[in-house]
Amino acid sequence: MASAHRSGVGVKCATLAPSQIVAARPVSYREGRLRNQYRYISEQGDWDAVAPALGRAPRLALDTERNGRFAYRERICLIQIADGRGTYLLDPLAVKDLSELGRLLADDSVVKILHGCEEDIRYFDRDFGFSINNLFDTGLAARFLGVARPNLGAVLDEFCGVAIPKDPRLQVSHWGLRPLSGPALDYAASDVHHLLPLADELGYRLDKLGRTGWVREECARVQGLRHPPDEPLETAYRRVRGWDGLNPRQATILQELYAFRDGKACVWDLPPTLAASNDDLLELAQAGGAAPHGVGGMLAQRCYGELMEAIQRGMANPEVPKPVRPEANYDAWTPERRARLKSLKQWRAALGRELGLAVSHVWPTPSLERIALRQDGLDDELAGGAGEVRRWQRAEFGDGLRRVVVWQ
Repeated sequence: MASAHRSGVGVKCATLAPSQIVAARPVSYREGRLRNQYRYISEQGDWDAVAPALGRAPRLALDTERNGRFAYRERICLIQIADGRGTYLLDPLAVKDLSELGRLLADDSVVKILHGCEEDIRYFDRDFGFSINNLFDTGLAARFLGVARPNLGAVLDEFCGVAIPKDPRLQVSHWGLRPLSGPALDYAASDVHHLLPLADELGYRLDKLGRTGWVREECARVQGLRHPPDEPLETAYRRVRGWDGLNPRQATILQELYAFRDGKACVWDLPPTLAASNDDLLELAQAGGAAPHGVGGMLAQRCYGELMEAIQRGMANPEVPKPVRPEANYDAWTPERRARLKSLKQWRAALGRELGLAVSHVWPTPSLERIALRQDGLDDELAGGAGEVRRWQRAEFGDGLRRVVVWQ
């Protein structure tokens, strides 16, 4: 992203009170009508009229709201867009043809500014098949300026002097319901309203520190993320914490219960963990064919008989084999190699303190572990053969790492 070039200290973003964003009232206006500071778009014609103007903007700020707390299949329910002149809240549940949005997101000539957007990237891919090019993630940028926990409110306050009041109730809104309330729309609009000036401030500071290229490479990595395919239910039960402590019969019961819960959650359109918690499934799998009182959540309350049938199927099914795991080669970690790894981590920690960076940004741990085990693999690590080490890390810190290894 091009930095904002200014003399002296960074210019602060103008503070906008929540009441100036939009009046907090239920949505009683005609959908698509321009309100105080944003426009809610739920008709195809309104979107078709707005999209060409957005395509002429050099930069777009974006965010999304999803319904993962309330639905079986989480999806994007609102897309917030700001172009510096206006803010638009696009309803993808009502506007069916979003092909122009996909073109805008993929356009390399338009900078897309999002904050902490890895999940947004994945869900744009899964829900619509869209990819984002020319990304600038303000959350990533803040991390490279020394911010340890870069939530949007804290970053805006620190770098722009902007305070955005966040009602905890709105942070857990059911974004899949319609109509959305005025306060919910205000909340959504505030997430993109200040992103463009924030990006200017962060870009200016990154440029002064010589870290613009670092963030550019990290953003290129993030924009390449895609939503992973759904895991088969036959193995997905291993997501339950504690499953690997079960015996084969108990694991078989857990497998059956996991699939049963998934089916019911789909019918009820609920997140599976609201149908029954993972802890409940684990306890039921260990109960020897019984269902202890108070265990099983909605599954026990709404369909106790079916729940017992699922347990019985798990008791009768062939036992699932435990996956074969490669044995850890503890003999490889000799005292000399452990001392080498400790020295490498001390180098990384010292450099992180000096630069105000998290140690994970200085050098990835798996790479340090491989170097500690095999010093002759250093050249491969510095050449990027393993893939985890970024180009900017090799360019900035590779010589220093080599000196540490040589001196050992």
